[in-house]
Amino acid sequence: MQILQTANASLKLVPPVAVEPVAIAIETLPVSAPTAGDKGKDLKNAFDMFNEMSQQLTDSYFLLENRVAELNQELSTVATQRMQELAEKEKIANRLENLLNFLPGGVVVLDSSGRISECNPAAIDLLGEPLQGELWRDVILRSFAPRKDDGHEVSLHDGRRISISTRNQGEDGQIILLTDQTETRRLQSQLSRHERLSAMGKMMSALAHQIRTPLSAAMLYAGHLCSNKLDDVKRQQFSEKICNRLNNIERQVQDMLVFAKGELPLKDVITVNELQIALAEAMEVPLMTTNSLALWHNDCGEHVIECNREALIGALLNLVNNAIQAVERHAKLRITFTLTQPKKQNEHPQLMIAVCDFGPGIPAELLPNLGELFVTTKAQGTGLGLAVVKAVAHAHHGNFNLQSTHGQGTCASLFMPFALLEKSSNR
Repeated sequence: MQILQTANASLKLVPPVAVEPVAIAIETLPVSAPTAGDKGKDLKNAFDMFNEMSQQLTDSYFLLENRVAELNQELSTVATQRMQELAEKEKIANRLENLLNFLPGGVVVLDSSGRISECNPAAIDLLGEPLQGELWRDVILRSFAPRKDDGHEVSLHDGRRISISTRNQGEDGQIILLTDQTETRRLQSQLSRHERLSAMGKMMSALAHQIRTPLSAAMLYAGHLCSNKLDDVKRQQFSEKICNRLNNIERQVQDMLVFAKGELPLKDVITVNELQIALAEAMEVPLMTTNSLALWHNDCGEHVIECNREALIGALLNLVNNAIQAVERHAKLRITFTLTQPKKQNEHPQLMIAVCDFGPGIPAELLPNLGELFVTTKAQGTGLGLAVVKAVAHAHHGNFNLQSTHGQGTCASLFMPFALLEKSSNR
């Protein structure tokens, strides 16, 4: 079109110019008209440019079409992979759901606000309904009934005992695992009782010998008391000896009962200072008769313990007698009451009561088995004393530890968990 317009413009004549009536020569402007060859050349160039641009557009379209096809193929592949991954995740989710439903332990999932977002049938069986959507603290108030002898477990209102373990999910909530320990504890208690009764049957002959000796001495002293020729001083001496022998018999019988029962009611609430005073009174006779000395250290006297006072003092007296007998006479004992610091983050401080002597020590080969019946360092011993100490420690939800170094002495320690301790100000 531009070429045609140029050609038309070239063909137009210059318009006439008005001149004055003067005798001059009229000149016309020269006009150069385009030739046919120039017009053809311009048209050819225009068509060549058009064809070139058309080819470029065609090539670009084909490239774009191929790229679209590639992207569609990639999208289809990614979509297929995502569908496969989604299907696999659904299978895993179904398997996990089935696994949770068949788990014997209860599983509770809390959201960030402390509400129960998920739970399995075992959790519902333990805690009751409703659970879904409830606040965990409300479920605790509704279903839990802690008791003094729970230890590391928690009692429910229906009497069952469960252990609880938790794991954080970052800021999103928490997972709580509940395990029913009721049947396990019942079987353990039953097995422990059967073992104790079996051990008692085996030790009856040895114990009869232990009782017969002080009983024979008591009967002999009682026979002397019947003599009219006995003066008051001798009568007093024989009376004291009879009482000592009878006390020895009573202590051995009491040890048998404690060992047979295994479990003790923790009915007494006393301070550590009160426990120290009671133990010191019980130790007066063995210390005096052997010219022995006890050194005391107590850095937790105001703490309160829940215990069976009689059984605990009896067990500690067994440790004192063992320490005195290890040295025989003029023994020097160190008795300490301290609070141990926890070694792990989820543990609590414990009360440690230690009775240490400076005797010859215990042979290394006997040390691991001491505390079992018939394992003893004494020629006529039965091992009942330390067995009773272990039973008392277990009844107080604690444990017993024995350390000894040859030629330096022995240290016997009884531990009570922090769950049974309170400051006296909270009494």
